[in-house]
Amino acid sequence: MASHLLECRLNLSGSVATLLGDTNNVCFAQLLNLSQVTRPRSVRINMRTKWLPVLLSLVFVCFTSTTFMGGSHTQVVVNPVWKAAFGTWHFNETGPVNEVLRKTGHFFGYGMIGLFFRNAWYSTVRAVTTMLRSWLMPFAAGLAVASTFLIGCLDEWHQTYLPGRVGSIRDALLDSAGALFLNLIVWAVVARRRRRVLSRLQLAREA
Repeated sequence: MASHLLECRLNLSGSVATLLGDTNNVCFAQLLNLSQVTRPRSVRINMRTKWLPVLLSLVFVCFTSTTFMGGSHTQVVVNPVWKAAFGTWHFNETGPVNEVLRKTGHFFGYGMIGLFFRNAWYSTVRAVTTMLRSWLMPFAAGLAVASTFLIGCLDEWHQTYLPGRVGSIRDALLDSAGALFLNLIVWAVVARRRRRVLSRLQLAREA
């Protein structure tokens, strides 16, 4: 039964590629929620490579979660840059500017970590389960946001033990918001591309 179903899916994927005149039938099969035929070894290798950016980003988090990357040290960088760009104009506002820049870095920095987690979880879940592709991306994105929140909480907890640093649950929530925001953007882009493919299919059938 399983082999027959797999054969049917392969035939359908080939038909789609022929209909569209596109040789990249694997890409279109993915976008149409059809199962892609991948060798198990290739899936496992891809899964491991997807976790490498996650590990590197965690190393970066460990570097930023130090006394050296505290607000007083980044202020030393902001002050001369502000003076070079604006002189003494509103120089007393460099403190709030430094704070805004740090929070922006939290938001987008952890947002990128959330995308790394999404790619890693996507490959992992796809390798070990038979979940439908329509559910795979939101499931991986949910795991990514949860993982980002966990890393953010651990980061803030660690900072409570460092001189000159403070831990804040609000920063951890900001980190999670960045991960959620960028994952939603990626989700919207993928959905738009999928709609374009379906539209091309519909036009090809009507031709």
